[in-house]
Amino acid sequence: MKFKLLALSLLVILSANTLKAQITTEEIAEGFFKAYAKSPHKAIDYAFETNKWMMDRNKDGIDKIKTQLSSFLGLVGDYYGYEKITEKSVGESYKLVSYMLRYDRQPVRFTFVFYKPKDKWQVQNFQYDDSLDDELEESGKVYRLKENW
Repeated sequence: MKFKLLALSLLVILSANTLKAQITTEEIAEGFFKAYAKSPHKAIDYAFETNKWMMDRNKDGIDKIKTQLSSFLGLVGDYYGYEKITEKSVGESYKLVSYMLRYDRQPVRFTFVFYKPKDKWQVQNFQYDDSLDDELEESGKVYRLKENW
C-alpha cells in the first residue's frame, strides 16, 4: 500500500513538471505583464529568462533595453493595463504577438517574437514603440479602404 502511494505521488510530481515545461506564449505574456505592473526591469528579465541563449550571451543588450525603456516610460505617465493587438505566426513554432499598453499620455506597443525550437516556447525578440497613432492614421487613408480596391 505504501509503495502504491509513493508511486502515485511520484507520478503526480513528474506530471506536474512535464506540464510546467509546456508553458504557452499566452502564459509567458501574462507572467510578463504581471511582473511588469510591479517592475518593468524584472519583467524584461522574466521574458528573457525563457531563452538561455539571450541570458547567457546578450546581457549588455538586455541591460540596454531596460535603460532605454526606463527613460521612455518616464515620459508617458501612469500605466493602466494592456490589450492584445495582433498575433501572427510562421508555422507552429514561430510567433509574433503585439500588445498595446495603456498609459496616461499615449499608448505604447510591446511586440514579442516567440520561438519554440523543440518543446518549449522562448522569447526570441522583444521591442517597443509608440507609433500606433501613425499606423492607425495610415490605415484610415482612402487608398487603403476596401471600397477602393
